[in-house]
Amino acid sequence: MVFIFDETYAIQEIMSLKAKDAQERLREMLNSGRVLFGARLPAERTLASELRISRGALRKALSVLEAEGLIWRHVGRGTFFGVRPNPRIEIHSTLHYATSPAEIMEVRLVIEPEMAAIAAQQSTPFEIEKMENCARRCEQAPDLSSNEKWDYLLHENIASATHNSFLASLYNVVNKMREGEVWGRLKEASMNDDLWKLYSRQHHQIVKAIRDREPGAAEKKMREHLENVKSNLFRKY
Repeated sequence: MVFIFDETYAIQEIMSLKAKDAQERLREMLNSGRVLFGARLPAERTLASELRISRGALRKALSVLEAEGLIWRHVGRGTFFGVRPNPRIEIHSTLHYATSPAEIMEVRLVIEPEMAAIAAQQSTPFEIEKMENCARRCEQAPDLSSNEKWDYLLHENIASATHNSFLASLYNVVNKMREGEVWGRLKEASMNDDLWKLYSRQHHQIVKAIRDREPGAAEKKMREHLENVKSNLFRKY
């Protein structure tokens, strides 16, 4: 039997493998938490050097992840991790002063249970993996500030996994309100070891329901979680 070496085919195979490797390295970086959800990725030259891939392979990987909705790009501004924001929705600085923590919780209870239900139907395996990572990091966080960061990211990832850009952008506005000073004081005053464990357990239950493709259970677990958060935030008042 005579084997014929097809140089063109071999080169194509090598390039295909490199492209897949670049995608996996980029996914791993995003999933590791090194880049916060919504944050800008490093410049292409820096990113290619960090991931040890060529800039050509990086650009192809970025195109694939952009098509999947994991990142978005803006000419002149860079590449960002997450869903492209809706330009019609803006966060005004006065909103922080006009909105109370109670109002924030009311809105969260309206939209987040439904978001979890949609995510159970629409999320990709990679998005679920990111949720699991956030829930785990939130549970293992060394302090309240880190815990809040991963909590923030978990709920952002669930919003993103609905694959509804308007809903995700709307929730981003709600989540931004949690960065206010009053919310931070309430969260710090209400948190204790028992609640930390309870919220961590509830996070895992929510993600499990999403992973198991159970919209009803995901909605129920998210509602239970938020009702607990609401009750404990205002228990002294």
